[in-house]
Amino acid sequence: MLNWIEINKNAYLNNVSVFRKLHPDSLFMAVIKSNAYGHGLKESAEILRGQADWFGVNSIAEALILRDFDQKTPILVMGMEDPLHYSLLKEKKSQGIRLVLSTKDSVEDLLKTSPETPFHIKVDTGMSRLGLHGRELEDLFQYLKNNPDLPWEGLMSHFANVEDVTDQNFAQEQLRRFLEAKKLAMESAGNRNIISHIAASAAAIILPESRMDMCRIGISLYGFWPSRQTRISASSLYKNLPELMPVLSWKSRIVHLNQIPANSFVGYGCTERVFRDTLVAVIPAGYFEGYDRSLSSRSHILVKGMRARILGRVCMNMIMADVSHIDGVKHGDEAVLIGRQNEEEISADELADHARTINYEIVSRIQCDIPRKIV
Repeated sequence: MLNWIEINKNAYLNNVSVFRKLHPDSLFMAVIKSNAYGHGLKESAEILRGQADWFGVNSIAEALILRDFDQKTPILVMGMEDPLHYSLLKEKKSQGIRLVLSTKDSVEDLLKTSPETPFHIKVDTGMSRLGLHGRELEDLFQYLKNNPDLPWEGLMSHFANVEDVTDQNFAQEQLRRFLEAKKLAMESAGNRNIISHIAASAAAIILPESRMDMCRIGISLYGFWPSRQTRISASSLYKNLPELMPVLSWKSRIVHLNQIPANSFVGYGCTERVFRDTLVAVIPAGYFEGYDRSLSSRSHILVKGMRARILGRVCMNMIMADVSHIDGVKHGDEAVLIGRQNEEEISADELADHARTINYEIVSRIQCDIPRKIV
């Protein structure tokens, strides 16, 4: 095997435990949408079965795949769906799947096709993405009040600016708007029990008042802090910071070694030139596999517990690294792209800094076809 992802079961369970302790009075949703942020939907479901109160996914298709591995845990589909796909909810294994809906039209479309499917209403409190606000939201609540037999189950929103700042004024305003919407919702719900939820990972950590009935834990389920700002904010709230453990390691192997003389160029565009005799290791992973091209000549891999710098441009299916300083390197040696080897570590956060992006993107873009195995 030339490329594989290792998923650490103990790290996963540690992170679940962290959030169970943080919000013991709120339900725990494990957000495993988009191939579990690159960690593998199947593998994540296998580990988290019986550990999560709810699962969160992006599409009905994901929900149906998840049902093959967990037949009991409620699943909330949080992405926008084509109403033509609502017919999939008639499948026998669709039991327990719920949808997030943002408009009265989508509610009516669901009722035409799958009238027994529970749904949650999305409120736009400041994200300006999905959801309703103002008069349209009031009209929808009135419609729901007038139709008390509908399987309306939840009310939700999403914070726009918790992770990127230490000043939570905008988040507090969103929370205020959500509580106003919740009050209207309760007036419309009658005797129905409506689950209210707005907190994702960052808010669940640093905004206790946002936890409500359920917390939707995504990025931190996988052992990542949502941002440096979140960690800074948390340090002022907790005597001991929550200990999150990275779940994913990305490993490969050296498939070729090339001894090149001083003044040789390496890779496309001749962007890298070596000024001494250099031993180049070739690794069969590139931007197609999810190793970002912006990491060219910036990042490192680990070989025999030592850092080896990427030389030249990241190719579609290969990267090259300088292993001249590492003794005994040979064809077939393990190379770590993300993860720990001996005492050294390459983190997704480090790669995100080099790529000028976020850890979410680094892991979620790892190609789905690369085998994931639980360790």
